[in-house]
Amino acid sequence: MGVLALGRLISVQRERRRQRQRRRRTQARDDPVPLLAKRGRSSWQQDDRSEGRKRVKYSGPDIPQKIWRHIISLVPMQDAARAACVSHAFLRCWRFYPNIGFSNLTVGCNGVLTKAETSRKFASKVNQVLKNHSGIGLKTIKLEFLGHNSSDCSSLNSWLRVAITSELEELSLMLSSEVATYRFPCSLLSGLRGNSIRYVHLSGCVFRPVVRLSCFKSLMNLRLYHVRISEDELGCLLSSCSALELFSFGYCNEITCLKIPDMLQRLNDLQVVGCNALRVVESKALNLSSFYFGGKRGQISHGEQLKNLTMPHPRALDNAHAMLPTTMPNLETLDISLRLKTDTPMMHSQFLRIKYLRITVDVYSFPHINDYISLVPFLDASPCLESFYLQVAEPMEHDSIFRDPSPLRRMPGHRHDKLKSVKIIGFNSAKSLIELTVHIIENAGSLESLTLDTADCSLGCSDSETERCSTLGQSTLMEVPRALFAIRRYVEGIVPSTVKLDVLEPCARCCNAS
Repeated sequence: MGVLALGRLISVQRERRRQRQRRRRTQARDDPVPLLAKRGRSSWQQDDRSEGRKRVKYSGPDIPQKIWRHIISLVPMQDAARAACVSHAFLRCWRFYPNIGFSNLTVGCNGVLTKAETSRKFASKVNQVLKNHSGIGLKTIKLEFLGHNSSDCSSLNSWLRVAITSELEELSLMLSSEVATYRFPCSLLSGLRGNSIRYVHLSGCVFRPVVRLSCFKSLMNLRLYHVRISEDELGCLLSSCSALELFSFGYCNEITCLKIPDMLQRLNDLQVVGCNALRVVESKALNLSSFYFGGKRGQISHGEQLKNLTMPHPRALDNAHAMLPTTMPNLETLDISLRLKTDTPMMHSQFLRIKYLRITVDVYSFPHINDYISLVPFLDASPCLESFYLQVAEPMEHDSIFRDPSPLRRMPGHRHDKLKSVKIIGFNSAKSLIELTVHIIENAGSLESLTLDTADCSLGCSDSETERCSTLGQSTLMEVPRALFAIRRYVEGIVPSTVKLDVLEPCARCCNAS
């Protein structure tokens, strides 16, 4: 509902009031005293005019203020703020508006302004809006002050002082991550009564909690990025969040050892990314089921209950091949990135529960070559695997099967009887990739679907004539015909009739756009 809809509602109400006024005037001529006696005091008043007539005037809306506040709360913040400028009734509702968010976009700070001008305009706009807000009823506050130093804005403390109340549920403060200089006023939280806060997102600031925060007892979602905080302070913070369900932590370079205490029994999702100094991640949370680790390498210690693991950095598994099966025996979903070599360590058959495996192969620099057939041990170590998703690197000229006439390698004795779906994104004519595909076809007796996507067409191609397709690199465009020829020559003839083979290639518009 926008301002126009509110305007139509007000017009309808005015017309209804006019009709009621006409009826009351008619009744007042016949018997004005009983009418006034019946009504008593109300928002309708009568006054005498020079000609002896009595005119009824309306002093306010006849809709309860609580309903008006609810209606205004459904309006986007910009429209609600504009409405408050033209109506006292709307202004009174704005004082209790529940969800407030500010960013360079919402306050109209475009890229033409300098950093200093942007800071001044941002502060002026926010001050102008918040000065009319009582702080009562505020549920969500989001301050996205990016693109300039947080020290340029001297009003952050006063804004947070208005926003952080016992009714607040969501708090987001995102500052420029270039230099984290703003010190978050923890005293506003430590002295806060109540436990209504459910979501906290802090970015680009200094956060130094030295005592447990009782207001975080109901906190379920905590996100810290580019935050300067020590290990002891982080431990103090986490000990205050007994209801925490998701903890996302990134680019905090003061932390070398991340310890998740066992008191976080509701924590089920842990995300760690970009912490270069981090060496150890140790979790004692009993119900942690999903872990995203975006670091290069580190010692990972989790309970046996972990079911979903994502490790996108290609070096994260350099020393983890033997560790993963023993420390995480209940994994069901594994999403990893790695580089393949002919001497890739063999995997022990201990991924007994993995059903979904996604591998993204990182690009090697010449003269190294990714050897895709070395992925067979991963498949063999997962006897319950049902879905296999492979994102391959760009091919190298000397890696093509058309430049190596030697017979295809076979790896007999490896069966993948529960594998049903295989998708290879960026399929090319690399000989080892052809060998892997042939191996899967010959050894996956339950295979139902095989998708070979030559250029990530599922994301690049558009079904609409008005939308543009993604631009493809020259090397990809040159490789697609070779990949299609390799599929026809080595793959299509050995695919069983029970397997659905989908071969995806760029459309004509993709090629023209490139």
